[in-house]
Amino acid sequence: MVIVNEVKIDSQRRYSYSIFAFLYVIAYGIVSAIVLIFSEIDGAAFSLIRTKPSLILVSLVISLLLVAFVQAFYIGTKLLKVVPISTVFPLGIYGLVLLQILKNADWFKSYGDGGSLASIINESKPFSRWLLGSTALIDVFGLVNHFIFSVSAQQFVVVASASCMCISSIVILRIYGNKTYALLPLTTPIWLAFSFGYDEYYPFIVGIFMLVALWICVKPNEEFSYVQIGLAGIIPALYVGFAPLAVFALVKTLRKAKNTKQITYGVALSAITYLLAIEIGWPFGHSDYLAVLSDNMNLGDTRTIHSYEGTALSSKSPFYSLQSVFSSFHLRDMLFNVFFAGGIFAFLLFIVGFLYFRANRSGKLASGLHNLQKNTLAVAFVIWNLFYFVFMIPKLGPIADIDLFFASNLVFAIWGGVLLEKLFDYHQLSIHVRANVLSAVVALNGPMIAALVVYGIRR
Repeated sequence: MVIVNEVKIDSQRRYSYSIFAFLYVIAYGIVSAIVLIFSEIDGAAFSLIRTKPSLILVSLVISLLLVAFVQAFYIGTKLLKVVPISTVFPLGIYGLVLLQILKNADWFKSYGDGGSLASIINESKPFSRWLLGSTALIDVFGLVNHFIFSVSAQQFVVVASASCMCISSIVILRIYGNKTYALLPLTTPIWLAFSFGYDEYYPFIVGIFMLVALWICVKPNEEFSYVQIGLAGIIPALYVGFAPLAVFALVKTLRKAKNTKQITYGVALSAITYLLAIEIGWPFGHSDYLAVLSDNMNLGDTRTIHSYEGTALSSKSPFYSLQSVFSSFHLRDMLFNVFFAGGIFAFLLFIVGFLYFRANRSGKLASGLHNLQKNTLAVAFVIWNLFYFVFMIPKLGPIADIDLFFASNLVFAIWGGVLLEKLFDYHQLSIHVRANVLSAVVALNGPMIAALVVYGIRR
């Protein structure tokens, strides 16, 4: 009787695996079909892969590499007993970027303000939106060219951005170990696009965003720290779009304040460090900085392309009006962005997690997820990034500004990873099973990464 039951259970398990495999192949096929529609087949750097079958093959290769990365991440094997084998993957990407520079080639796709950062570095004029970062890059570029070797500003941007992404990936892997909420963002299409020598400012600051975002979302409150408060004041000087991130970081630290005096001193210190950052990075004075910043932020209806005229909330707002935000063209843009930049399945995990602990109030798992909801600061942070994703106007259009929403897409991935981590813990799954589940999730990003990084996307 026992043998019969075991055979029956084994048969049911095989049936379940067969159904899952069938549905998974269908899902991968749907993703690939969408990618085929929007990919620039002729945009690949190598002529021999400029066919639709080649796109599918490249997608499969990328998916297999993502699976290998996840498996290495969970297994934790060390290369030569020194370096975790998972770090080989970011180092491998970095090696490809260096090879591209040596070959003077253009293998990987880049979007957004291509060439703008190199122009800023050549002219040695800091950009107000990227104040401290652009100032630092100007100084480092001068140091390299005067004392190490001669390199063009464009080459410097590509190598430096790839260096920052490689270091950021390794640091996050070392700090958080085999946590799903750390790995899932590192396998999103936009993170990997940034890693391949992306010609933009975002790769220089996305690592900082990830560390702060993970700290806000998953780290318990620590002791009150004036050092953390001072660092929070510097964040918006790195990138003005990080002002809300700085507020969340400041609130997280101030929640541990013991009295009103500490809160007052903390807020004052944060303001002072921000003003000092402006003083260091912008020698023309604070009033001039604010005036220039206002112009550089492209507020209101400042673009005559992509039919965005009249869609802004006001003449000084970067956000859509209520009428425009629910329009069909904007909904299409959001789906386009979350698919090709964030990886649609990380976003689906985010949505499933939200709906789950809204609908379930009983049981151990529901209780564990509900505890996340009690972390009001983290929930507010997620809501802010959802608001930003929905309301922010991509001035350059959904393709050129696909990187504008990197913060929101990474937060969706973090929160989706938190959901998976809770599910893993609830079912007490082994490391091997966790690795297989996450491998199945991230492998579905293969076609999107192929389109975004290798072929290019079109609308």
